Amino acid sequence: MNNLFFKILLLWVLLFGSNVQAGDLYKIELLIFSQYTATSEVFNQTSSQIAWPKKTTNLSAYKKVSSKYMNLKGSYSKLARAKGYKPLMHKAWVQKVNANSYGRAIKIRSPDGTINGFFRLQRGHLVHMVVDMEYSRGRTIYRLNEKRRFKLNETHYLDHPKFGILARISPL
Repeated sequence: MNNLFFKILLLWVLLFGSNVQAGDLYKIELLIFSQYTATSEVFNQTSSQIAWPKKTTNLSAYKKVSSKYMNLKGSYSKLARAKGYKPLMHKAWVQKVNANSYGRAIKIRSPDGTINGFFRLQRGHLVHMVVDMEYSRGRTIYRLNEKRRFKLNETHYLDHPKFGILARISPL
């Protein structure tokens, strides 16, 4: 009887596990980098256009994840060695996000001010990430504004011709 129960439980997890709501705590890891690729796009933004939420929280308010628990260290090393790419920020933190709600928008800003914006999670039937980030080079500002459904424990690439973000979100 117990053996049958565990087989049914295992089958249920395998079939429906990806649809099960995650817990309330998430490890969020972002790797932001510049990329120097040829593009025919014209960028003429000179002032910030970030659509700031009513409330944001500084990243420093959240528990920082030790670098030994970061999953994107290898990607950081590869980008640092690759021609045409430059890692700008690599941050990871733990954040609580309740079911059927938006998590607090986390303000992301590099010490030199070249990266500015926010990241937030939205939990419902599916989990979404919301990113509104700008990268400044000289007087030009490049904006990446995206809302994307994603799978937990997978690395996702948010792309802009001038900079990119690798994001990985894992339930704790």
